[in-house]
Formats: sequence, structure tokens, C-alpha cells
Amino acid sequence: MFVHLALAPLLAALVAVGGPATPPSALIAVPAAVPSSSASASGLRAQVDAALANSTARTVSAAVDVDGLGVVERRSATASVPPASTEKLFTLETALKQLGPTYRYSTSLRSSGSRVGALLRGDLYLVAGGDPFLTSTQLDALARSFAANGITTISGHLVVDDTRYDRVRHGYGWKPEWVPDESGPLSAMALDGNTWRQDSGYLADPATPVLGKLRSYLAKRGVRLTTSDARRGPVLASATSYAAISSAPLSAIATRILKESDNFGAELVLKELGRSVRGSGTSSAGAQVVQATTGAGDAVHDGSGLSPYDRQTTARELALLSTSFADLKAKLPVGCRDGTLEHRFCGTVGSGRVYAKTGTLDTSHALAGWTYTRDGHLVTFAFVLAGFSSGPAATKAIDRAVVVLAGATVS
Repeated sequence: MFVHLALAPLLAALVAVGGPATPPSALIAVPAAVPSSSASASGLRAQVDAALANSTARTVSAAVDVDGLGVVERRSATASVPPASTEKLFTLETALKQLGPTYRYSTSLRSSGSRVGALLRGDLYLVAGGDPFLTSTQLDALARSFAANGITTISGHLVVDDTRYDRVRHGYGWKPEWVPDESGPLSAMALDGNTWRQDSGYLADPATPVLGKLRSYLAKRGVRLTTSDARRGPVLASATSYAAISSAPLSAIATRILKESDNFGAELVLKELGRSVRGSGTSSAGAQVVQATTGAGDAVHDGSGLSPYDRQTTARELALLSTSFADLKAKLPVGCRDGTLEHRFCGTVGSGRVYAKTGTLDTSHALAGWTYTRDGHLVTFAFVLAGFSSGPAATKAIDRAVVVLAGATVS
């Protein structure tokens, strides 16, 4: 059943509330019509401030620019606040700039052993490339590609090389239960999001168990190993590659991470930045790349925004958005259409016209991205509400403010 809420005359319509954790039955239906807002920056600012009232938040940080009006809002915009998942904007924009949209991860099967006919004498290495979305189906395809070489027997060991990244399985400051509740254990050997097992042994070492799957896939293709144990270690640089599989391009990976707010994917991208740019596959090295590339400040501790120690300002978020429209707009969730905005802005002028990254923590709710006024002027916005007593009230306040902006007429 839908419920209608009454608001002050200044805000003629409330926006639909929702998110990934809110079932459709709990959404709030609202009228689609929103009266045009004032064409002046000061008038629009007053309406945005009114929309943010009753958020229950102690800190309301907001930054808004509108083409044709210029600066509309700078409210506590330099306050350091927990960005929640809007932190992913900095991570993925850095990756697209530093690695390039066509960048692909590679997972391979390599060996330094000698081949005699159908026999491979030596160890076979599964070399993990950090692909955050590698699937069991792709691993099976890798085994099939290896078998196509005509090798039917391997006399050495099956070894996984996960040395591309460090073996820290979580982000800085994360609660223990967040692995696996919010993210699979972090590893360069990432299979099915590292969620296919959740026992303590797997959470400590998600790489070695993958060899069991690989062994079964090889056996299905007629490849037998003479040893039964699984090992881990680095492959020699001179090893021969017998099979490899590439990921989707980074542009597609970034879209998936941003649309779904995928914490695991964002963290592996951060480690890849550290490895590719600074030669160290660690989150801290990746954070340094993000800071240097985007001016994100010195309080970047992970790639997803889960860390309670992450801090951003809405002024920095607005600065990032002002230079990343071409890179990010099409990759963000769309109001009442997909991703984490699928159930928000429905029945309002924001439906299909809000392109933004959500952020939801116990300590802060955030939304940053773009919309358009009624007459087509681009609106760039960043909102972070922190220290609230009601999360739903904070979300509704942000959405009301965005609907005011989308309902404005500038010219």
C-alpha cells in the first residue's frame, strides 16, 4: 500500500524513497507535478535549504552549481564528512584516468616446465590478475583453452599466484563482519566476487580453494594432474603462457561498480591502481594514486567508502563531478530506472533525469551527481548528511532537494 505525505506549500511534492534495501511495497508515492522553482540562485538556494529541513542530521553538507545560474549552494561544503559510497566516484574516475577505459585484467595459466608430447613436466600456475568479476564459467573456459593445447597430463603441482596484490583481506577500519557481509575477502584471485564460500578458512585464504575448481574443470576436459595438493607462490617471469582470459574493459567494470555500488569491485580497483601506477598492490598505494589524481584529500583509506575513517567534502565532490561528466554520467544509477536509484525519484520530475551515486552508512547518507532543470540546464550536486537520528528522513531530505533542482526553470 502506498502512503501520501503532506508537505509545506513551498515543496509541492515529495520524492519517492527507496534504495537497495527498501522493498517496492515500502516506497512512498508522490505526485509527478512539481511547480517551477525560482530562476534566481538565491531563490533556488532557499528552496533547497527548505527541502533539507527535517533531515534530523546534525551536519548538512551541500554543494550545487546550475548552468546559467552558477553557484547555488555551498552549505558546510568544506566540512569533512564520511562520504559513504560516493567515495567510489573518486576511485573509478582515477582508474579511468590512470588505466584508461579500455584497460583489461588478464587471468592466465602458465608454466616453466617442459613439454613432451601430451605431457607437461612441471607445475601449472593459475596467475591471478585481479579481475574483480571473474566467474566460474570463465575459469572453466580457461581450462578448456588450456586443454586445446593437447596436453593431457601434468606431472607437477597446481599452484596459484596471487602476488599481484597483498593479502590483506579487508579495508582499513572495517568491522570484522563486513567480510563477507559487505564484501568478499580481498585477493588478486577473485572468483565469483569471492562469495562462493563463507567459512573462516576461505575468508582467510580465498585463493588456494580456487585450485579445486580448476582441477575439476581440467579433469572435465581430459587433463590429469599426477599430484593432488594445491600450492601458492609466484610464477617465473619467463614462464610460458598456455591460456589466458581477459576481463571486460574497465569502462564496463566501472559501470557495474557504480550502478550496483559494488564494494568488492571498488576495493580491487584501488589495489590495481596501487600495483599499476606505484608498483605496490596495496590499498594504501592505491589511495595515494586517488589523492594525487583527483585532489581527494588525505583521508582516503579504501576504495568503496566503507571505512569509518574516510572523509570527503562536498566541495571536493563537486569539483570532481565538474571535470568527470564525460567519464561518469552514463555509468551512474538513473533515478527510477536502475542500480541503487531504481526505487528512488519515481513519480517525480527526477524520474529518468537524475544520474547520481548513492551513499549509505549508519553515520551518513549521500548523493552526488547530475540532473537537469525543466528547461535543460545541467545541475551538478553533492549532498552528504551526517549524524542523523533517522536514516530514512535524511534520504528523503536529499531527494526532496534534488527534485527541487530538477523542477527549476532557469530561463
